[in-house]
Parts: sequence; C-alpha cells; structure tokens
Amino acid sequence: MSFPNVIYGDYGDEKAQSSTKIGSLPLGQIMVLPDGREFRHAKSGGTILYAGKLYTQGAAVADHGCGTADNLLCTAAAVNATAIVVTMGGTTAITADQYADGVIVIRDDTGEGQTYKIKSNNSAAVSSTATITLEPTDAVVTAIGGTATASLRANPFSAVLLRPAGSGVVGIPAGVPAREVTASYYCWLQRKGTCAGLTSGTTIVIGEPVVADTAVAGAFAPVVASTTNVLQNLDIIGHCQVVSPNTEYSNINLELP
Repeated sequence: MSFPNVIYGDYGDEKAQSSTKIGSLPLGQIMVLPDGREFRHAKSGGTILYAGKLYTQGAAVADHGCGTADNLLCTAAAVNATAIVVTMGGTTAITADQYADGVIVIRDDTGEGQTYKIKSNNSAAVSSTATITLEPTDAVVTAIGGTATASLRANPFSAVLLRPAGSGVVGIPAGVPAREVTASYYCWLQRKGTCAGLTSGTTIVIGEPVVADTAVAGAFAPVVASTTNVLQNLDIIGHCQVVSPNTEYSNINLELP
C-alpha cells in the first residue's frame, strides 16, 4: 500500500500514541497541522519519551555494516531482485524486522552507491545469512556482485533516544514529542514550528538560534563555542521565541530539515 508524502492532521492529532503503528502509517510519515507545525511518525525506544525534550535517531550497529569493517557480504543479486541476502560477520545477530522501514546501502564493490528501502528482514545469527526484503516498488536496478558489501541502518524514527549529554551523538535529531510517550509506543515527533523546549541555562535570547545542549540531555542551548557546546554540535535546530529560566520550558521554533 502506498501513502501520500504528506498527510494533514487536526490540532491534537500530534498527541496520539499507540502500541501499533498509528493508522498503519510508515515510520517517518510527515503530518502537518493547520498552522504549519510538522511532525514525523516515530517509535519510542525502550524508555518513556518526555514532552519538550529533544530525541535522536537510535544508535547504529557497527557489525551491521555501520563500522569500518565490511561485516555484511552480499550474495549476488540480479536486476529486478526484490531481496538482498547478506552473510553476517562480526559478533551481533539481527532480529526479525529490526530494519523494517530502514535502508540498505551497497557500500563497496559491484553495485556500490545504491540505496534501497527495506520492507522486512528475518532474524539471523552471526555467520549465517539474513534476507533483506525490499519494498516491491524498489527492486534492484543495477546488479549487485557477490563480493559487494552492504550496510543496514534502521529508520531514523525507529527506537528514538534522548539526545545525550556530552558529545557522544549517536544519530541525527529525530524531533520533540508533544506529550509523554509510553516506552516502545508509536507517536509523533515535531520537526518544525513552535514547541516547548527544555531550557539549559538562562542565556537563550529571543530571536536567536538554538542548538542541542551537550551539558543537559534533551535540552536546548544558545550557539556558543564552549565546553558545553563543542564545534561538532553547533547545528542550528531552531530559534527562540519565548525565554524561560533554567530547567523550565521555552518556546522554540523548531527548524529540523
């Protein structure tokens, strides 16, 4: 089944949560409210999500082709194939549908540079094979060689994590929940427009840009080059609209792409 690229919700729809996919929508589905605020369909990780805090994509698994070693060797796949079989290396097994709604990238050798959308995958132990079933509309367009290697990455909105303190970022920003969300439940994360944002310090200034704070997990901070906001964490993610004191919640105009 296909879905529109953007759906339009009403006020309050952004506060829905469910133990199953909301409306059977895919992870990452965009929802826009009448005032232009934009959200993405997401799933919480193993802990509760809290309103007004910034969450990120879950951590990559190095053994699943996301490290420096080529741990996923492809079986040759012909043009129009709707599955790619990989042999597991490393020490980390794959669980069933761990990468559903994610992507497989051919990282090296014949067929390298291609990206395909994953529909499902089976479970696979170390040194065994995993079958990565592609979305039927996204079959292989350039043959993949038997010496090619691949990487698997879960959907950016699957099993999201609180943006950690410090500089140990594990993924891109996923967004801000509008409500408390039960662990492992589906929800909506805000990406654009006015939202509450946890304030770290009292130096946020109305109209000025904000970044993810590295001193307080999930918080917003001003753009300053200091020990709490090191250079690699200075991506501007919004602008301040209303200032609140430290540990309270300011109005932030989110501007996540």
